[in-house]
Amino acid sequence: MSSQRERSLNSFVNETRELKEKVRQVIPSYIALFKEVSALPEEFERHFWVSGVEALLQTVRADYDSFQAQAQKADFIGKFMTVGIDIVLKAGGMQPIAPPSLPKLGVTIPPSGKIEPDWEGNPYREPGAIFATYEEFMAITQKLKDKLLKGTIEPTSEEEIPKLVHSLALKSAQGSPDE
Repeated sequence: MSSQRERSLNSFVNETRELKEKVRQVIPSYIALFKEVSALPEEFERHFWVSGVEALLQTVRADYDSFQAQAQKADFIGKFMTVGIDIVLKAGGMQPIAPPSLPKLGVTIPPSGKIEPDWEGNPYREPGAIFATYEEFMAITQKLKDKLLKGTIEPTSEEEIPKLVHSLALKSAQGSPDE
C-alpha cells in the first residue's frame, strides 16, 4: 500500500511540474490577450469620436452640394443675362461686357463651430473664420480623424469637434509644424 502512495505522490509531483511548464508557455499569450481586451474601451471611444467627425462631414457635404448647385444656377442665369445685355449693347454700338466669373466656393470654419459652405471674399464672414476649399477642409478633417485614432486629441463632447476642426485649420493656415 505504501508503494502505491509513493507512486501517486511521484506522479503528482511530475504532473505538477508539467502543469507548471504549460502555464509558463500560456502566460505570455494570456497577458497579451488581456492587454488587448483592456484596450478595447479606449479603441471604442476613439472610433466613436471619428464617427462624430464623419457625421459632421456628411452634413457639410450635403450643405456644400446644395450651395454649389445654387451657385451654378446663379452662374447660368448671370451668363444668360450677360448674353442678353451684350445683344442690346452691340445693337447700340457699344462694347459687350465680360460675363461674371463663378466665385471660388469652399467652406467657412468659424471659431463658433458652425461650419458651412461659403464663397471666397464673403464680406459677411464671422470674424476669425477660416475659408478653405472643400478639398482643404477634407484634408483638415482627415488630420483630425488621424489624431483621434492615435489618441493625441481627446474631445469631451460632440460640440467640441467643429472647434477642433477650426483649431487644425488655423494651424494649417499658419503653416504650423504641428499639422
